[in-house]
Parts: sequence; structure tokens; C-alpha cells
Amino acid sequence: MLRRPALTGPATDLPRRKPHRWGVLAAGLALAVLSGCSGTGSTISTAVEDSTSAIATARLALSLDSAGKLTRAATSTALDDALKELATSRNSVLKLSPASEGDRQSVQEALSVLDGCAAAMTTARDAVAGGERAPSLSDGGQQLSEAADRLSQLGAKDGGK
Repeated sequence: MLRRPALTGPATDLPRRKPHRWGVLAAGLALAVLSGCSGTGSTISTAVEDSTSAIATARLALSLDSAGKLTRAATSTALDDALKELATSRNSVLKLSPASEGDRQSVQEALSVLDGCAAAMTTARDAVAGGERAPSLSDGGQQLSEAADRLSQLGAKDGGK
């Protein structure tokens, strides 16, 4: 039961607000400038962090698989996902346009380390897949461990640029 009649039609007596186009434009411009300011060091640092996480996930999956606590299918899926993460990190570094010679060297070094990580991940994936000429799980784990060390050294060298 309504005590007053329902309103019908458009609201005509409400105050109108002026759109703040300049404020929206300024905010958009600031966002564009800030997102374009990520430098070579920042991108490499992010790629190293993401790749380190991918390698750690792969090592954990191999460890659980070796202990019989994870199925081969789950291990294979974890390794495939980690390899995709490495590829994404590598592509982000590959897209960089370094301005200085030092930046070019950093990009080349990062690409070299990420390629080594991908090779180690592929070895681990081949070990899990098995087969006549497949590497052993311990070989895959050893290569992943070495890849993790190289990533750690690259991250320490970058110093969080």
C-alpha cells in the first residue's frame, strides 16, 4: 500500500551534472603516460619473477611425481603450463626496444637465460612423457635446478631495475 501516488514519466526537476570531460581526458592521459614508462629493467625483472615461479612450479611437480604423489597427467599439465609462462615471459622481453647499449646487453642476456630455462623445461617434460630415448626424471630435475640458479643470478644482477 502506497501512501502517495507513484511517480510516472522522466524526472524533470533533478539538477543536471555537467560531464567532466577534461578530468576524464587528463586521467586517461596520465594512465597512458605511466603505462608507457615501464623500462627495460622493469620488464626483465617481471619476466625473471614470472619465470622463477614457473620453474618452481615445475620442480615441485617433478618432485611430487617422483614421490608418487602426483599423476603423470597432472605433472605433464603443470610442466606445459610452466612452459607457456616461460614463453610469455620471453615474448615480453623480446618485444622490448632497448635504447642504450647496456639495455641491449641486458635484453640479450635475459633472452639467453630464458631460452635455457625453456630448454630445461622441455627436458623435464620429455622425461615425464617417457619413451625409449627420454631423459630421466632426475636429469629433468637437475636441469630445472640449474635454470633456477641462472634466473636467480640474472635477478640479482638486474638488482630489481
